[in-house]
Amino acid sequence: MKRFLLLYKGPPTPPGATHEGWPEWFKAIGDALVDVGSPARNGFVLHADGSTTDTAGLNGYGIIQAEGKSEALALLRDHPLLALGDWVIEVFEVPKR
Repeated sequence: MKRFLLLYKGPPTPPGATHEGWPEWFKAIGDALVDVGSPARNGFVLHADGSTTDTAGLNGYGIIQAEGKSEALALLRDHPLLALGDWVIEVFEVPKR
């Protein structure tokens, strides 16, 4: 089984935002959910010269497991963030150590 890191990118989440659809998605993918992850906020970017900017685009993460890319995509098709329209999920395989 391979593990996949999910990076959520979209507009800032307003305070008191709903988590509608999340519990159902968690239940639907079952044991494929390795880590529910967390929202992320107040991000910044560190540049090679030591300067920083407040343009980080990551809003959260999660981790799933699947046999491969096609199974991972099948698990993500009903992800609640995708229903919002202006969100994307970047997916990376995380090699085992």
